[in-house]
Amino acid sequence: MSAKTKVSMKTKQDTHACMIGERRIVIYCERNISMEQSKRNRIIEKLIESHTTISTMESCTSGLIASMITDTEGASAIFPGGFVTYLNETKILVGVDAQVIRKYGVYSRECAEAMAKTVQEKLGTDIAIGITGTTGNIDPNNADSVQGQAFFCIQVKDQTYSYEIREDVTGKSRHEIKQRYAERVFEALEGLIDHRVESVAGIAGA
Repeated sequence: MSAKTKVSMKTKQDTHACMIGERRIVIYCERNISMEQSKRNRIIEKLIESHTTISTMESCTSGLIASMITDTEGASAIFPGGFVTYLNETKILVGVDAQVIRKYGVYSRECAEAMAKTVQEKLGTDIAIGITGTTGNIDPNNADSVQGQAFFCIQVKDQTYSYEIREDVTGKSRHEIKQRYAERVFEALEGLIDHRVESVAGIAGA
């Protein structure tokens, strides 16, 4: 049985906390600084050096995470591709179980996990990312839509790491919100690699 880690990332001034229990980690953090491209390059370069493949299935970020991965030279060695599944129907078409969406909603931890696991299975990568959430306006077609809330999952082999983002998106454009969400994903990926969480054995030279 694969282990799961749930992570909540919220913007909260001057507060940093970490709770570990039942493999649940909650992180409160202030993040108003953009991750520089050079830092993202180092993350992807570590994956290239360790021959660790990665894939993506994105909804609210609309392919931005995949774009950021391929901004690093040589990314084709570890990134076979990804899916942009903006509609529920597209997620289901690619392979996400419709029952997951019906039971938990499209904006949910369970949906993000299903997205990550689906793209990992489809493309056979070591790591897979799934992300779903709301950017600007509330989605009138999905009752579980909350402005500034997103869920993403990083699947590392058979280990599942689930994250929740809650951002104050007041006055921000849709692109700015997507950028912030994508940066949270890279921050989490960096943490898994750099701190060598137990399930990331073999990554980045471990």
